[in-house]
Formats: sequence, structure tokens, C-alpha cells
Amino acid sequence: MSSQESKLGKLSKKKSDEQEPWLITYGDMMTLLMTFFVLLFAMSTIDPVKLEQFSDSVGKALGKKEKVEKFSLAEIYTEVVNVIKEQNLEEQVEVETSARGVCIKIPSEISFASGSANLDPAIYPFLEKFVSMIKKSVYPIAIEGHTDNIPIRSATFPSNWELSSSRASGVVRYFISQGIQSNRFQAIGYSDTQPRAQGNTVDEANATSEQRSQNRRVEIFFLTIG
Repeated sequence: MSSQESKLGKLSKKKSDEQEPWLITYGDMMTLLMTFFVLLFAMSTIDPVKLEQFSDSVGKALGKKEKVEKFSLAEIYTEVVNVIKEQNLEEQVEVETSARGVCIKIPSEISFASGSANLDPAIYPFLEKFVSMIKKSVYPIAIEGHTDNIPIRSATFPSNWELSSSRASGVVRYFISQGIQSNRFQAIGYSDTQPRAQGNTVDEANATSEQRSQNRRVEIFFLTIG
């Protein structure tokens, strides 16, 4: 190899070495940008309870000291699950999490008489378990009433709209009677418009007695956004 070729080879290598750090930085930046946009997308549908649980796990793994904070959604979810087990209501009451928050689904069969908006006293011990949770938390509480699609017509309730709204209001009144401030609550009636049972239409979701039973319920929501 001639001395000229050797010099050219050294210059080429030097040039390559000088470019390499820049390429690494550029590649890192692109990776971070991609991670950032993936995170933004994920946060648009992320479950806040799972996010809190993940954050707690990471904090413990990193040796982060625990701080006294607000009663979190993750703690609420765990306590609700325990209450349902203690009351032997696993087959009737469900708790779910979503982007909205923590939702407790209580069937009307164990909370109201048919066609009535008066709470069955038998449900009081169960509802009482949530009083301390609501007081310790800072989240707005939505009480949502739902019915099946069987029409109701009475002097008290001309339609299922009035029935579902009155049932939601009845649960709110109970919690207010336990010393919780009224401005924490929303009482909402959905009639038969949001069936829980499967079906492409409201009628299909209420085709059987079992489906109608699923749809008749009151939901207690600890909301992430008021």
C-alpha cells in the first residue's frame, strides 16, 4: 500500500470516528421521541388504578420513601374488593376500573324493591363500608341509576328516567346522612340507555330476564375527573 493510500485511509477512519458520536446522539434522540409519543398515546387510555400501582411498585424498587398522600384510587379499589369479599357479595356486586376511575356496580335486586326508589335497609351495612373511603378520598362521587327497558308508569314515576334518577338520588341522600358533604356528589339517571348486558341495541340487551337483571343497577363512581 502506498503512503498516499495509507494517508487517505487514516483520514477516512478519522472522519468516521468524528461522525460516530453525532450518530449515536441522533439515534438516542429519535428513540426518546418515539418513546415520548408512545407514552402520550398510552396515557390517553391508561387505567389510573394500574398507573398508581405501577408507580408505587417502581417507587419501592428504587427505595423511595413513602409519603403520606391522599387516599388513592388503587387503595380504594383494594378496599372495595375486600369489602365485597367480607360481605359475601362476590357473585352480585362488581368493582371495575377504567379511565373514569373506580366503579362499584350494585344490582337493584339487593338495593331496591321492584318499582321503588326507597333503599332497602338490608343494603345499609354494605353502603356504610364506603363512607370512610369517600371521606378519606378527594375524588368526586357520581351515583348513576340504570333500569331495564320495561316501561314503568305510575303516579310517582311516569317513566324509567324518573325511577333511575330517584334511585341515584336515594343513594346520595344516604351518604349525605352519614356526614359527607353534598358537594361531593352527582346524582345521574340513565334510564335504559346504557345497558350492561350484551346486545347491539337496547332491545337486544334486554331480550331475557337475565339480561334485564344485569341492566338494573346503581353504580358508585370514584371519578378521576369531576
